[in-house]
Amino acid sequence: MASGITTTKQSLTELAPTPIIKDLAYSVPTPAFHVSKQQQQSQDGGSIREVVSGRGGSDIVQTSEKYNVDVPKPGERWEIDVRDLIPSDSWLAKYGLKKNRLDAHSIAAQLGFQHLTEFDSVLKKPISSRYGDNLFQRLLRDDGKVYNITAGKEKLKQVEQRLLHAVRMYRRRMEWLTSESRRIFGVIYEHSVCIILDIKNMSPRAFDTYLCAAERVLKEQIIHKAKFNLIRCADEVQYFSTRCQPVTRETVQNAIDWLWQLDRLAPTSPTDTVEGVIRAAADPDIEAIYLFTEGSSSDASREILIDKVKSCSEVPFHVVAYNCQSSDTLRFLRGVCELTGGRFHCYSITMEVDSFEGLPLDPETNKANIVLKRKLYGGVPAGGGIRADVFKVFEELEEARNLLAQVQHVLANTPDPQASKESPVERDTVTAHERKEEYMKSSEWLQRFGIVAKKLDFFDILAGVSFRHCDGVVNVMRAPDGNPEAREKAGALIQPKLINARYCDRFAHVLGKDGTVLHVQVTPELHRIYEERMNVCLESIQRRIDWLREGSRELFGTIVEDQVYFLIDTSASMEPSIGFVKDKLYILIQEQLRHKLRVNFVAFNTKAYPWKDRLVEVTEQSLQTAWNWIKALSCFGTTNTLAALKFALSDRQTHAVYLLTDGRPDQPFKTVLSQAQLHNRLPIHTISFNCRDREANQFLFQLARDTGARFHIFSDQANDGGPESWESEDIRLLREEYELGKGYLDRVAALRDECHRLAWKRETAAD
Repeated sequence: MASGITTTKQSLTELAPTPIIKDLAYSVPTPAFHVSKQQQQSQDGGSIREVVSGRGGSDIVQTSEKYNVDVPKPGERWEIDVRDLIPSDSWLAKYGLKKNRLDAHSIAAQLGFQHLTEFDSVLKKPISSRYGDNLFQRLLRDDGKVYNITAGKEKLKQVEQRLLHAVRMYRRRMEWLTSESRRIFGVIYEHSVCIILDIKNMSPRAFDTYLCAAERVLKEQIIHKAKFNLIRCADEVQYFSTRCQPVTRETVQNAIDWLWQLDRLAPTSPTDTVEGVIRAAADPDIEAIYLFTEGSSSDASREILIDKVKSCSEVPFHVVAYNCQSSDTLRFLRGVCELTGGRFHCYSITMEVDSFEGLPLDPETNKANIVLKRKLYGGVPAGGGIRADVFKVFEELEEARNLLAQVQHVLANTPDPQASKESPVERDTVTAHERKEEYMKSSEWLQRFGIVAKKLDFFDILAGVSFRHCDGVVNVMRAPDGNPEAREKAGALIQPKLINARYCDRFAHVLGKDGTVLHVQVTPELHRIYEERMNVCLESIQRRIDWLREGSRELFGTIVEDQVYFLIDTSASMEPSIGFVKDKLYILIQEQLRHKLRVNFVAFNTKAYPWKDRLVEVTEQSLQTAWNWIKALSCFGTTNTLAALKFALSDRQTHAVYLLTDGRPDQPFKTVLSQAQLHNRLPIHTISFNCRDREANQFLFQLARDTGARFHIFSDQANDGGPESWESEDIRLLREEYELGKGYLDRVAALRDECHRLAWKRETAAD
């Protein structure tokens, strides 16, 4: 059976100091099974890859996956290219926080002054800041010093944007460093290199995977260099060329052809690794030597290898350990690199997965092939340590994240000078106008599109066709007595006068907002115009109600905030409905969460089980990882709501929490409510899911109201477990607005009819 190799790449989903991320997938096809065209159409669809004849008696499944470099659209800002082939130290010297004055020392000096509680060497006495506790926001530096923040909101926003840009840049650099051939081989920084191929494993599959990895390095990294050479360690050393060759497409292709013509059964000797190093060091054109060793191939000549590497110390000697499972060998190879200041990199196959893939339909036989392939996923082996170039960027990323969290916390608690002069209603209105319609809660939407916003209130319509009823003593102003000069100097005289309205019966009347009687004259034309405008408004309200009852909003409502936690009840009572909840969560991810900034999920039953330890930036990769985590959820245990709430509220970046549960928590209601009040700045939106417990519904309603959030209820049966006030707030507000508009229409229609009757009565009396 011929072996086959598939080389694919999967993007980073989470960045960690020692990530284990799928990078290489090698596939070994088994004999194909034939199915009919009708059977093929009924099976799950998938990607189709072209299988071409491979070298060395194998089939190579070729893919077109590349490292994705984002190209900005017209009008967007260009991002810094993170693909510079320089070490991380040099790259951070150009783009690091310190270079761009974004480290803790620089930011603290830009935003405020140091809070002192120590001995001052200039004044020669202890000093302390007495008035800073309640006047300033605080920023903590990494050396423990505290700074009082005096900068305004605009300056803080500028620093926040610069830190956000830095975080994105470092993430992209880490993704680039840990993707494609760089995950297997590391990054080749020099311009003229010699790669020593050291493999003594005669297994056909192991040999093919090794050559496939070397081919990726040639295609993805060597193609960008100036000169290169390849040497195969064997009893008789094999050269691609006796000297370094200039890099062209032809020479790289020739090197690949030479690579796949290597004999895996070629005889080897204990010292062939040393012989390869000596031959490589003899070339005066090379700038660095890379030993690409498989398993424990170099163990037989450790002492000789150390002596020869020391004698060639003028040329950096780098080691790439491939599929090495021995911690002792890894330590030895790392020590060899340190002799010449070289770099050490290791990679190993860690997991095997069987996969079914379909091949294109054969037009002659009208049959399709299903190929069973074995995919191998790799990562850093045990004892391999961490990559220094990746870890340095990760440290810079973590520092930028921590500084960003502090600046955002200060920014959130810094009042806006202009907004402080406005009323709370005015501030909410501005926010609603800035937010898109689909991301508004119903109260904000009504402020912008409701009856009052459209000036369709009952008294707004009557303002131009009504006058106040006057009956009784009123003040009448008249000119003062005397000559003209005296009148000009004196003010008007107020004289009480008894007034009796004589024609009130000719007009319809209503009570005004202040309780006074208003006479009105509503014509058919006024009623027609008002009815048309009101019907347009009511139709928009009804459309929004229908929209809120569709998709993910049927269960979760509208997600308003940009950085949110979702707490999902996975207790035993949720077992019958967990499939429905998962489907709604998938729709939620597709409809709403993909437009947010950060998100995290926490499943809770007897304990809380978070997806991640903090809010995660929303990307296609992170959302796919979250969905895979959600699909694996299972239901058991009790309902530890308090543990999930504590976890979500402890994250400083949280803007809001969405709690979905079907019953009462394990803890007393008062305990959960008091814990929520400690974080009263955070709204906790509650979602009652098929909850028939009256007291539990009341608790969720109270929790949402106490935190300034919304209560949402979902039930697939008639709601007989509580009062009408437990209707979802977004739906309730819109329904009340709709009923109010219908009432206004009826009242205006009644006034029109009454005015028409009074007019007919007057005309009849006149005749």
